[in-house]
Amino acid sequence: MKLICPVCGGELTPEPKRYLCQKGHSFDRAKSGYVNLLQRQSRRQRGDDAEMAKARQIFLNAGYYQKLLDRICAIAAQQQPAEIMDVGCGEGWYSCAVTAALRSMGCQTALCGVDISPDILRFAAVRAKQQGIPDADWAVASVNHLPAAAHSCDCILNLFAPCEPQEFLRIIKPNGILLRVIPLEKHLWELKEAVYEKPYENKPVTEAPDGFELDAYESLTDTITVPAEHLKALFAMTPYIHKTSEKDIAKLDALASLTTTISFGILQCRPKK
Repeated sequence: MKLICPVCGGELTPEPKRYLCQKGHSFDRAKSGYVNLLQRQSRRQRGDDAEMAKARQIFLNAGYYQKLLDRICAIAAQQQPAEIMDVGCGEGWYSCAVTAALRSMGCQTALCGVDISPDILRFAAVRAKQQGIPDADWAVASVNHLPAAAHSCDCILNLFAPCEPQEFLRIIKPNGILLRVIPLEKHLWELKEAVYEKPYENKPVTEAPDGFELDAYESLTDTITVPAEHLKALFAMTPYIHKTSEKDIAKLDALASLTTTISFGILQCRPKK
């Protein structure tokens, strides 16, 4: 799957230091390997900062969500997609593992990860090289304007990230799969109890997005015990970090460890015929 130019829509050719389209529009590669395809008016959207990106890396590398990753890899192995776009890819923990697993099976899978945050894509690009996927493309772009041609994608990964159904329908192949993961009602419930006086349950949407039909749905629930050195990393990678006072976050300092529920909904969706 080739990235496309955000100016003219033409195919971008990757070069060692830039991406270039036939009309001469050029986009520099960062030293780590990602490319920024956001137009100037959108660059105020920054996404996760470097601190949050590091928190994600620390927590995910520790393997607390390994059961979820194993299930995602198993679903991908059944589908064997040739072209994957990870929308809201974060630091690439999921999609790099999926791609590496598929290639170990002999699949010629190509990976493109998109996120609004340049900081987090630095981590993704480095991870891909470490896992033997140096040809992966990583692009700073908005979920509303994905840098992919129409019907060019076999599989869209949309894991804990914003969903934009019309844009997904534009880029996905007619027989492609949209794989979504969402937090269910009690996800991280005990963590919330430790921080908030009145914690609220999540309100998940478990139906297929508009224009898609639900091919399969399953839930995965477990408990994890997180030691003190990883608790703040866990909290920092959640949306709660943006709307929680320092006083409440400091409550985590009093804990030697915390056992909390993890609960995910896994949706496999197809474009409606």
